[in-house]
Amino acid sequence: MKKFLIILTTVFSMVAVSACSSTGNSSEDGNRAGGSVSDHTTQTMQKGHAAESPGTEGAMPPPSTTEKKTVVFSTGFSNDYYKLAKQQYEAKHPNITIELQSVESDDSTIEQDMEKFVKTTNTAMLSGKGPDLINLDQLPSADYINKGLLTDMSKIIDKDPGFIKEDYFNNVLDGIKANGGIYGMPLYFFVYGLMGNQTFIEKSGVTFDDTKWTWADFAETAKQLTKNADKEYYRYALGGIPPEMMLFNFVKDQYGSYVDQVNGKAKFNTSNFIQMMKQVKSLYDNNIISSTEFSLIFSPVQINSPEDYIEELRQSDFAGKYAYKSKLYLSPNPNGGKPGATFRTYMTIGINNKSSVKPEAWDFVKFMVSEEMLSQAKSTGFSINKAAFKNRVKELLKTGKVESMQEIGPMKGKVFEITQKDIDDLEKFVNGANYHVLEKLVSSSISLAYSSQKSTNKIDQIVQEESIAYFSGQKTPEAVAELIQNRVTTVLNE
Repeated sequence: MKKFLIILTTVFSMVAVSACSSTGNSSEDGNRAGGSVSDHTTQTMQKGHAAESPGTEGAMPPPSTTEKKTVVFSTGFSNDYYKLAKQQYEAKHPNITIELQSVESDDSTIEQDMEKFVKTTNTAMLSGKGPDLINLDQLPSADYINKGLLTDMSKIIDKDPGFIKEDYFNNVLDGIKANGGIYGMPLYFFVYGLMGNQTFIEKSGVTFDDTKWTWADFAETAKQLTKNADKEYYRYALGGIPPEMMLFNFVKDQYGSYVDQVNGKAKFNTSNFIQMMKQVKSLYDNNIISSTEFSLIFSPVQINSPEDYIEELRQSDFAGKYAYKSKLYLSPNPNGGKPGATFRTYMTIGINNKSSVKPEAWDFVKFMVSEEMLSQAKSTGFSINKAAFKNRVKELLKTGKVESMQEIGPMKGKVFEITQKDIDDLEKFVNGANYHVLEKLVSSSISLAYSSQKSTNKIDQIVQEESIAYFSGQKTPEAVAELIQNRVTTVLNE
């Protein structure tokens, strides 16, 4: 049986980013964060930057072509992609140096190294220093945005004729906006959904539209699916998920409806959230979902790459006498709303708002998300660049098969065939990924020490801890909602 993944839980995250040096240190030309953007623009116009084109007033100047420049990039753990990008970019721009800063660590010290990195980075960023570019995957980016520490790239994009929006997955770029701005450029993203037993669903005669369904629709569909089914194997539509975790999955699906992280506001003491708790409880009371038993109808999945999609889709073919055809469906939307899958970004790069080499930093970001670069990579994730994505799936189709990535277990050595329809379905799913889920919904306060990577994020803990009292019958949903509201508000304003 295929591995079950809890909805919206990430498993392939690189869990640390690198320590950054104080930008007060001098480089070849002393260009580090701390200088004003206007001063830098004036200087660069005088020292090798081309003049702005007509109609691009206020646009980011192009990178210097003559003056020696150094861009400090805090990458996290050492990454081959960043090294390759540095090598190729510097070859094209001999006057620009990309200085990669990364953490050297091993399994025995990874947690301590992470904590040290976050403390050092927070201190440097708050002091107006820090690196020019930074991998934000494990940092409190919402705090950085709130304090004005990151550059709004959407303003740069709007005035940069060299960045063609249509070349990228704009559903993802729109989905990550905070207060209307893009403060981190992702190189990759993952998508989430429900992998369903297509064979069983088609035989049942039950029809549904997963582009529109809510969890109420899902519950009704599940009742029909299980009504006349073999109860030994098809008793539950979903399984292996306790109600408090399912509740938080609902919250993640519509995170912005309950948490305004940038402005420090929570919205849990509302009729909408109370109704959601009741809805989750009914799914368990009516045996639609089980806390302990697993399901052969639907299972939550995280899809990490085109190859991973094929493996998730095809591994049910190898289930012996229980073999069946699978299909990837959209997860139900708690509140209706526009249809679409949920996604999470990966290798997300921010620009320090105090950087004195913003033109060079932005140019390097554009280079990293270009078709030229991303087509060379075989990293986990879907490329934010559409052409690079198409190149990858085109290569897969040409190969015609994918070998299982499992090193142990029943799928080890298995080979999965690929069809054009598989790729068409995947492309449609990826283009419809509209809802961004933040893996680290609320990090430790920017002025506090970084909490252990092993602990769950604070809002996740609060929602799950407090909601248990309702699901066990100890408290009313109204009382639990008020407790969650108060605790989350406190966390948001630490």
